[in-house]
Amino acid sequence: MRELEKLFARYYRGMASTIYVSDVPLREFMFRDFEGKVRRHMSFRDLSELRKYLVDNPPMHAYYSVSLYRNPTAPMVEKEPIRAELLFDIDSTDFKDEECERESIWRCKNCGLSGKGIPPDKCPKCGSGRMEVNHWLNERCISLTKEEVGKLIGVLSEDLGASLDEIAVSYTGNRGFHVRVSEGKLTTLSKEGRREVAFYAMGRGFDPTPLFIVEKGLVKLDLRSSIARRALEHLLSAQVKLTPSLREKVLLLSKGMGVRLGSRERKYLLNLLKESAQRSGARIDWMVTMDTGRLTRIPNSIHGKTGFRALRLSLDEYGVFNPFKDAVGLPSEPEIKVRVKMPVPAFRLRDEAFGPYSPGEEVQLPGFAAAFVILRGRAEPLNH
Repeated sequence: MRELEKLFARYYRGMASTIYVSDVPLREFMFRDFEGKVRRHMSFRDLSELRKYLVDNPPMHAYYSVSLYRNPTAPMVEKEPIRAELLFDIDSTDFKDEECERESIWRCKNCGLSGKGIPPDKCPKCGSGRMEVNHWLNERCISLTKEEVGKLIGVLSEDLGASLDEIAVSYTGNRGFHVRVSEGKLTTLSKEGRREVAFYAMGRGFDPTPLFIVEKGLVKLDLRSSIARRALEHLLSAQVKLTPSLREKVLLLSKGMGVRLGSRERKYLLNLLKESAQRSGARIDWMVTMDTGRLTRIPNSIHGKTGFRALRLSLDEYGVFNPFKDAVGLPSEPEIKVRVKMPVPAFRLRDEAFGPYSPGEEVQLPGFAAAFVILRGRAEPLNH
């Protein structure tokens, strides 16, 4: 991996000034090098010391803690947490979307059977559940996660009262995004409180009853809740079958208008809304949100599974963000000759087209493109 180490080193020498982490002395840092060695429970006096470390010791992966600690270098039980940012992880790997996983390759560790697409829970040949997956990354994976980011921002700002200034969006450098609340009351929540927030954002346990308002015999729905609005949208989608009468009433409710509902019809609608809230909720990893000891990628560091930058984005930027162009951080030179180990589909980086490549094929690629296919596990370097 010496060729990749050189590319990472060139990146950090040229881009160290773009690395930014707030409250550096109060955070724990962790790094993984190209030999797999992990160094954690590290601390730095200030940002300049952190930047110098990255230049002198370019890592394959670089992380910092979402929590602020009085003793960041101590073992976990002795760190003395001050507060923790509220972190949400959105990863398309969890979505099992056919288009996103179209070029992913799975293999049964037990019998060796392999295939493309969404991996089966159990091997269709031997029944083993021991599956390994080489995930690919495409535009569909990114667009899916962007939709979930939008849902989550709505919940945080409209339902939970977080200021947009307190919400940050970060591209992870791989198949998704992180959304975090960096200031305010949500950062003081306990682990249980964070779990409740995550479940609410996911639509779990949503009770629309308090949102029903009765005025002069007509029922209205309080639409200030983004969860309720999204549940109504889901009910009106083609995925849900409603009687023409109920569909008309749901449409009126979605426009803030009042409708007449009998007791049985109202109870039925409440149950539909609960179900729709969960089906249309934000797809996040609630265990990440609950974990105040979580480590997350340093903004502008390089992700060791793509060679892409982990970028912090404004709420306006994330909507138009294209990682295959905007997050490619490694240089073109030196070029690297690679031997393809697994099928590589056609892909574009920095508006340059590459592939498709077949196993056994040898090809000379710009540094950033070679790094991408090597780090995805689809090729190996031939340069020495």
